[in-house]
Amino acid sequence: MIIQHAILHILDTNTGSLIASQAEMNVDNAGVHDYIDKIVAKVMQGDIKTGHLTADNYLKKSLAQDDFATMTTQLAAKLFDTMAGSEAIHPGDLLSFQATMDEGPVFGLIKLDFAPRYAHAVEYEDDKMVNNLVLNQAVLPAATQTVSEAILVDLNDDSYQLLEKKYLIDGHRVPYFSEKFLEIKPDVSVKENIQTIKRTVKNIAEKYDEPEHEALAITQTVIHDSIEATGEIDTDKIAEKVFTNNISAKQEYTEKAIPKTVAVPNTTKYEKKYRVQKFKLDSGIELSIPIDIYQDHSKVEFVNNADGTMSLVLKDIASIVNKFSVQGEKYALSRFLYC
Repeated sequence: MIIQHAILHILDTNTGSLIASQAEMNVDNAGVHDYIDKIVAKVMQGDIKTGHLTADNYLKKSLAQDDFATMTTQLAAKLFDTMAGSEAIHPGDLLSFQATMDEGPVFGLIKLDFAPRYAHAVEYEDDKMVNNLVLNQAVLPAATQTVSEAILVDLNDDSYQLLEKKYLIDGHRVPYFSEKFLEIKPDVSVKENIQTIKRTVKNIAEKYDEPEHEALAITQTVIHDSIEATGEIDTDKIAEKVFTNNISAKQEYTEKAIPKTVAVPNTTKYEKKYRVQKFKLDSGIELSIPIDIYQDHSKVEFVNNADGTMSLVLKDIASIVNKFSVQGEKYALSRFLYC
């Protein structure tokens, strides 16, 4: 990343203070560059939403200005006024920057929430040096921490990546960063699309008396494999795999308002998230099974019993390691079988 401009404005809604910087930061400072580079990487690893700025969009018009300090001060003032409408929104700093990345020129806005942290302070009392603890209410997040609100705009095509969360404003949970501040309407996020897919599969499985745990497990496997192969989710494959032998259920799924494909910008995040199947049994037992092992019936098998209960059989176990054991020690039990 090559940073051309960077500026930091203070949005301290606790004290009602907007302190706008009159000049940009020194982008040749290695610490400044390293912090921005790492915080941007964390933004891109989050549950981002995507979209495109339109010609009449507030942010698009703002980006047409030549004076970076003036333009970002105006953005900071609007964000400050927006934040003042809810006590739930944390005070913080607004980091604005323009840089060249591998994809091309990028403009970024990242809200850095304040966090209270203790620090030592050397003071003198009665001519004696005393090391005291002092609470600093305005410490910025570490470069390795995930931020709550940010937008990265590709200046070549006006596409953007947005990270945000909802806050309680006037009795309603609102995505204030996009809706009230930036005045944009992003596409539905990958996370939201997956939640819709899961709810749909669950409801249809219940309606047609399909085993819920099996339907959701197959759904997760299809999502994982689809992302790994193509970088997107093919929702038609979910219907084919989950409801293979139930034409009515398959048709009902395809008639739901679910996109045929869901693009996944951050494939690594979702491949990692869905590569393990997790189950919680009514007995309180919790299991985590890698997808490839779960699909191998010589290793794992669900058995329907005559009395309506179900058994989970784990096969071909050569050893068991207790995770509570001392590091480096392993306690193995051979020829162990769960029935």
